[in-house]
Parts: sequence; structure tokens; C-alpha cells
Amino acid sequence: MLAALTIAACAVGPVGGQHVVGVVQLGAELPLSGDDAPDGIPVKNAVELAVKKAGVVCGAASHTDACVTLQLVAYDDVIKGIHDPAQGAKNIRLLAADDRVVGLVGPLYDSLARSELPAANGAGLAMISPANTDECLTQEPPDGHCQGLAARLRSGGGNNYFRVVTTQLMEGLAGADLAYQTLARRRAFVLTDQTPVGLASATQFADRFTKDGGTVVNTADLGGSQSFPSSSVGSAVQRAGRLRTDVIYFAGSDVQVAADVRAEMGARMPNVPLIGTDRLANSLFAKLSGAYARGSYYTVVGAYPPRIGRASAFLGEYRNAYGQGASGLSLQAFDATNLLIDAIARAIDASGGTRPSRSQVLAEVGRTKDYRGLMGTMSFDGRGDTTLKLVTVFQWLAPLEPVGQFVTQITVR
Repeated sequence: MLAALTIAACAVGPVGGQHVVGVVQLGAELPLSGDDAPDGIPVKNAVELAVKKAGVVCGAASHTDACVTLQLVAYDDVIKGIHDPAQGAKNIRLLAADDRVVGLVGPLYDSLARSELPAANGAGLAMISPANTDECLTQEPPDGHCQGLAARLRSGGGNNYFRVVTTQLMEGLAGADLAYQTLARRRAFVLTDQTPVGLASATQFADRFTKDGGTVVNTADLGGSQSFPSSSVGSAVQRAGRLRTDVIYFAGSDVQVAADVRAEMGARMPNVPLIGTDRLANSLFAKLSGAYARGSYYTVVGAYPPRIGRASAFLGEYRNAYGQGASGLSLQAFDATNLLIDAIARAIDASGGTRPSRSQVLAEVGRTKDYRGLMGTMSFDGRGDTTLKLVTVFQWLAPLEPVGQFVTQITVR
């Protein structure tokens, strides 16, 4: 039920006046089996590749002669074929029990972060997620929909959680920039299911679209008091047409409703694009939309490796090592691991050239500023959120495609 994999770095050790002062381990907490393995294995591979390339880590500046041997310890959070929050928390406690473990890459899923963060926080263990997008893990938005979750997850005091991807709320901003700047649309109609996340995304879109110079034609619908659809989908799309809408933004999670909206648009306003969040990334949306799937755009938080020039060498190394292409998650995990390794180097200096402690590594991760990863240059704010806000846009072209076609990558500013 629990799979643990320990990998020692295999690069050439220190030379000349350098000397090894100890061993430090990086943890990886990921789904490595069952249905979720296709997500977790590419991440583990990228972490492993970064550790092997580093080999040993020496002081960054004042103690470049002092080095530590780097090892990876990977745990599987899958039980009965799917990722399990309780197993994830158990894995964190196992990692925390070994003082050689100074940080970890993970978790992969938001639900795992909610169960793992308290255990890691109590142990002062730095964790860097390559994929979490739930804003409530770090923030309390003005509307209060997170209900203080971030503080409750850190009962041990201080922050130990970081992520190299931005939050899902940035999808609303990216959707607005896509509509106004890329698609040259000027009159937007916004549909929301009035859930906290849906309403927050809709509000972000509306505010950004207006700031860009566009007009949201139905701002009165964003007050949070109406459920969607307040009337039939057909009448909502008809109303959008009467208001001379040239783009519709769907801030909801119901794939069937989104497909119904798209079908109505195809019949009534076929040249008007639909933009949605990553909920529209589901191939079921395209299938249900049928012939009208084309012209539907969706945003996904994270990087698109083929369009990032600095990632080309990594993509080649990954393919050579594992016989397949790297995913966006792989690239994000590679950056997360190297950022952690960079913090270890600085922590060696902070320790006076000895093996750095967990608290010293955590402090250096928190001080990360202008780290130049493959995705771009990033820092962490006081909550542990990255300043590099990458969102990728895809478009559905046909109803039976498994995924949409890449359109553009947006850096939200």
C-alpha cells in the first residue's frame, strides 16, 4: 500500500578543496500507482532528474567548499487505486520523522495539500507544490469564501508552504486578457454558477476586462444573489445576443451546462467565442457540444513546455532518460526541485559550512527572490505564492479530440 523509493545522486562528487559535510534528503509526495500514476510518475521523474543532475550541493557563496550529498525519497499517496489524503498525511509524518529530510516537492492535488500541510507545518518542513491552484491554501480573498482555511492549516505557526504555479483565480484575469487582447472582443457577457469559486472567477474576469477597456454588459448578474441559470440557458444566450455581446465568459463547473450554453451559442450567435476555466478542459465538454465545440477556449494554470525556449534542453534530457516527452507538470516539478536545491546551497552558507538544518532550508526557501527557473523568473510573496503567474490557453477544434489545441501562454501581471 505504501511505496517508498530512495534515490541517491549519482553525479561526480566534490573535487579539489571541497568536502562533504553530510547527507540531505528531498522528499517527494506523489501518486505513483493506480489511476493517478499518469500524473504522478512524470512529476517524480522530473524531481529525480533534477536530483541526479545536482549530485552534490555546495555552499552558494561563503562556503563553496562545503557540500552535501543529495538524495531523493519518494512516497506514494495512492490507496485502492486513487490518491488518498489520509495516506498523504501519513507519508508527511514519515518524512518529517527523519531529520535528514529538509524539504519536499508536493503535493500534486489540492485535496492532498489540505491534509498534508498541517503535518508539514508542525515539523517546519518546507513543501513546494508544482501544481496546487486552490487559492484558499494561501489566501483569504475579500469575499471571505475561504473562511480562514490558510490560517487553520498552519496551526504550528509561520508558513512552510510554497507553490511554483499561480492560483485558479488568475484564470479569470487571463480569460479577460485573452478576450480583449488576443481575440479583440469588446462586449462580454458573464455567466456564473454563483459558487464561491465561480463568482470569484467571474468577478476577476469582469474587473480585468473592464480595466483592459472592454464592457461587461450584464454586471448586475454578478451580485452573488442569483443562481445559474436563473432562467433557461436559451434565454440567457438570447439576452446576450440582444446586448450585442461578442464574447461569453462561463465561470462555472458544470460541464453539461457549459455544453448547453455552447450549443445555444452555435445556433444563435455562431461567431461569438466561449471562454471558460479549466473546467472546460474536460473532453466531455467537447463531446457534448458536438459540432459547436470549435470556438470554445479554456484556460489552465501552468506552463506549456514546447513554447518555452529555456526548457528545450530539459525536454531533451527528460526524453532521453525516460523515453517519453515531459508534461507541463514535469517542467513545474523540475523548477520546484531546483529552487529547493538552490535554497539548500544558501542554507549551507547560513549554517557556517555544515549540514543545514530543516529550519535553515525553510528560511531560505521563504527568502527566494528572482529565482531564474526554466518557466521564468519567480519570487515568493509572504504567503508562499509565486510572482510568476503563467496561464495557458487552449481551444477546442472538434468534438472528439482528447484535448484542445494550444493557443497562447499568458503571463498575468
